[in-house]
Amino acid sequence: MNLKSFIAGACVLALAACGDNAQNPELLKGANFVSAQPGADITLTFDPNEMRVYGRVVNLYNGGYTADGNNIKFEGFASTMMMGEPQAMEAEQEYFQFMPTVEKYELGDGKLTLISGDGKEIVFTQVEELPGEEAPANADAPAAETPAAADAK
Repeated sequence: MNLKSFIAGACVLALAACGDNAQNPELLKGANFVSAQPGADITLTFDPNEMRVYGRVVNLYNGGYTADGNNIKFEGFASTMMMGEPQAMEAEQEYFQFMPTVEKYELGDGKLTLISGDGKEIVFTQVEELPGEEAPANADAPAAETPAAADAK
């Protein structure tokens, strides 16, 4: 093996070791996400100051989370107890059962993917404002339609 080959190989290995693709949990803080599920849009907001999340499916919810690199764990969820359309209630039930099983996440290209221990995923799209919170630029302008509402047509 000549010296040039050795140096080139060492550089490739050094660069590979630097690129571990670890996520930066700080990027979650203050971020809003929406996932369009059958019958309901799921919103998820990461508090900018505390390790807490909150959002809405049919009911409002909140809970805690911890994140380190690609690992994330949600816990201590609480929600209101209102009734909704059957399909939306089913989506909410599945979401609330899924969240405690989440172990990993991927954040990039405006998407947040939560991944459970058994490989199930929910993909969220990052948004500036959550559906229903937009302030219309013109009082006569119609409210923005959510993805689930558009699908229901």
